[in-house]
Amino acid sequence: MHAPRRSVFRPCIDLHDGQVKQIVGGTLSDASPETLKTNFVASQSPGDFARLYRDNNLKGGHVIKLGRGNDAAAREALAAWPGGLQIGGGMNDQNAQEWIDVGASKVIVTSYLFPGAKFSLERLKKISSVVGKDRLVVDVSCRRRGEKWLVAMNKWQDITDMEVSEESLHELSQYCSEFLIHAADVEGLCQGIDEELVKKLGQWVRIPTTYAGGAKDIGDLDLVEQLSEGRVDLTYGSALDIFGGELIFSLGHKPVLSKSGDRYGRSSRFTTTKMPGKVKAYELQSKSKNDLHKQLQELKTELLTLRVQKIAGGSASKLTKIATVRKSIARVLTVINQKARQNLREYYKDKNYLPLDLRPKKTRAIRRRLTKHEASLKTLKQRKKDANFPIRKYAVKA
Repeated sequence: MHAPRRSVFRPCIDLHDGQVKQIVGGTLSDASPETLKTNFVASQSPGDFARLYRDNNLKGGHVIKLGRGNDAAAREALAAWPGGLQIGGGMNDQNAQEWIDVGASKVIVTSYLFPGAKFSLERLKKISSVVGKDRLVVDVSCRRRGEKWLVAMNKWQDITDMEVSEESLHELSQYCSEFLIHAADVEGLCQGIDEELVKKLGQWVRIPTTYAGGAKDIGDLDLVEQLSEGRVDLTYGSALDIFGGELIFSLGHKPVLSKSGDRYGRSSRFTTTKMPGKVKAYELQSKSKNDLHKQLQELKTELLTLRVQKIAGGSASKLTKIATVRKSIARVLTVINQKARQNLREYYKDKNYLPLDLRPKKTRAIRRRLTKHEASLKTLKQRKKDANFPIRKYAVKA
């Protein structure tokens, strides 16, 4: 009996103007390029990211060319990991096999299938026959319109006549081996996934499917698994630290074998942790004094960097971390103070006097109140008076 399949992480490399970038999907526009919002521009080359994924055996990742001028960058990524990455952006029946030959594991196609924004089954059959069904991924990226999701093409700018539904996905799956679905409305926002879409995809798809858009923390991977019953995988983009986000890309990974065996292949379960910007008090209690001061210094340095970026006009995703880092600094300082007071209490435990700030606070009246021993003490004069003039006792004779 096979174990239930688990949703896994799928990596990505988005290329724009020859560079690896993370872009807010809804802002891409040929007509108004000034509206483009970029979350991150990498200083590393596409090949560096491909090698990172290769070293961690993160298969099933995709390279997406967003516009022209990205062919050389895409070839560099594919050369760094031949057979390990899929390629999409401008694919058609004329160039698809060429990209397979230069190292792509599969080609991803969207706009070619929708001439004039209308779906062409003939084109799908043609490109499927050129590269083979097992080498073809259909990108069913979509935008929400009312209660429906409509396929969006041409960098998600143009809405087509195809609705994402069980019927349309079944028709497409006869000529491809995988789906890639960007939720364009939430792409790049890091504000959470489109839960309703993911749930529907879990009910509709019967071939490997990767969802991308809005993932913000490691809990989204479990959420996708729960909503889709493990049938849909998840891509993280702007949320990862390698793309300027807060989730740390972990070099460790845990292989997970799918329910359907080699149909999906062996995939790497993605592992992430939070950046030092966000800490929890209970995690700090076990750290030594030196470790706490080191972490405090790192946080202060990070805060200084963020404030410099704020002045220089940094991205919004970075600036929102300022409040988080300030709270983390406060938590570290609180724990340092607590541990210092605890050590002082141990030192003064057997001493006659305690420093004022270590004594129980109570209230002002209680602090000034006499103890039972102090209240029972009498002066010499009072003792003589009590001895010479004791309280007389009388008895009434009945």
